[in-house]
Amino acid sequence: MSAFRAAIVFAVLSLSVSDIHFPKDMRTDVQFPPIVKRSDSGLPDGHLRPLGYQKKPEGRVKEYQELLAPREFWEQHVQHRVPLVYRQAVVKAPAFLKWQTDEYIREKYGDLDVLIEKKVESRGAQPQRMLLNDFLDSYEYEDWYVVSLLPDPMREEMMVPRSLLCGTFRQHILESNLWISAGGTSSVLHYDADHNLHCLLSGRKDFIMIHPKYADQLDLVEKKKFSGSGYSTMNMDMINVFTNPHISKIPWTWATLRPGDCIFIPSGYFHQVRSYGRSVAGTIMWSPLPEFDDSDCASTDIDQYTPLSQVNMMWTYKKGDKVIDMGYMNVEVLRQGLLQVLREENTTRLTAEIFSSMFEAAVLNEEEEMTEEDKEDMLEIFGLLDQKKKGSVSMEEIRNMDVEVLKNVARHLDDPHGPVKDHDHTHDEL
Repeated sequence: MSAFRAAIVFAVLSLSVSDIHFPKDMRTDVQFPPIVKRSDSGLPDGHLRPLGYQKKPEGRVKEYQELLAPREFWEQHVQHRVPLVYRQAVVKAPAFLKWQTDEYIREKYGDLDVLIEKKVESRGAQPQRMLLNDFLDSYEYEDWYVVSLLPDPMREEMMVPRSLLCGTFRQHILESNLWISAGGTSSVLHYDADHNLHCLLSGRKDFIMIHPKYADQLDLVEKKKFSGSGYSTMNMDMINVFTNPHISKIPWTWATLRPGDCIFIPSGYFHQVRSYGRSVAGTIMWSPLPEFDDSDCASTDIDQYTPLSQVNMMWTYKKGDKVIDMGYMNVEVLRQGLLQVLREENTTRLTAEIFSSMFEAAVLNEEEEMTEEDKEDMLEIFGLLDQKKKGSVSMEEIRNMDVEVLKNVARHLDDPHGPVKDHDHTHDEL
């Protein structure tokens, strides 16, 4: 063997497996819903197969070719927490055409930070923060995807569908998220505290939807007390029917999104998502309030094109922000949690002693006891609520408390969803 060939062989053999990257399978022609066949092996149907192989679906999520007006959307779906699919709902958004290439996103938005997670979702894993440019350099080879607050500049090229353009919906939009991936990604089966309109711009996404009434049969873990969200511990790629026998009897519906389509996922509704190809999506999340006020709808032109940049949101991100404020609890859920604690205690005033029990449930694990440091943290957070420094907070004060105060409380109760940028604006790399 020549010295040159020997050097090449040595160099190749010296590479670790992690140094060798192969392009992902970008096909989108996947069979869904899966074909469920009776097992002839004596094992339960769908044993050690992905979720969906254990039982045939009940049918499709209801679809619309035209978007509902806000009042119709409320009465027919949101109020009763019934999912729907809108076909071709966001094709008028500039993002629908312009975000089809990485080159455009790189040139216009590459200097913005986003949060990155592993391709096969694990709710225990911590997101990382990186420049969108750096992500686009290698996401077709690396095992990660973007799930992050949609940066403010990108909101200008995304639209708000007419169903959300007035009334309680528009007034209580919480955040908008950006999703980018390549090849197959798979989420856990989970539910969120907020209503969610998930709109696909590129690629394909398949959804399995399960009604909340089956929660006690899905091996759930609540993310945090009072967060309103949680997930199943089942392995979505390999369901063990022996340890999860109920899964073979739980009814489910399905939807496949193509570019331009949106799906409404109600608060508390279980969903598992698989994406294929070069997938780019944006979501709009809003508070699941019990009433709908459409008093401003008569004076609002809901058919006028409206970019996301023209609506107010609770959680946003702009270049230079130290924290990407994503993943914090819905502050309206927090407000209702505080009020519920007072009702359970049969009192109209929140004291530090009463708040202490809520703090333990929200922050500490079941087996943990509150330390002196925890008590100091609790009193600091209670001080944020007790703005008048009277030693207690009335039920009426909680009902009328400014959202910014509750946002600050939420930030103290929960850790940031991703790394915190330090003073010199460096960022954590994967």
